[in-house]
Amino acid sequence: MIDRITIFAQEESGAISIDWMVLTAGVMMLGLTAVAAVKTASVESVSGVLSSISVPGSP
Repeated sequence: MIDRITIFAQEESGAISIDWMVLTAGVMMLGLTAVAAVKTASVESVSGVLSSISVPGSP
């Protein structure tokens, strides 16, 4: 097993795979951050709209 890890570390083709994995992880984190920001803003917006709507017969 150690031999396989050593061979992989010495190969240049593995470095490109790691680059793509890091790039993909960064894009995913950026997407998740954007979704979280939009979710927070939309929940606040909907809460404001619901508080301004009055339902007939409610106090």
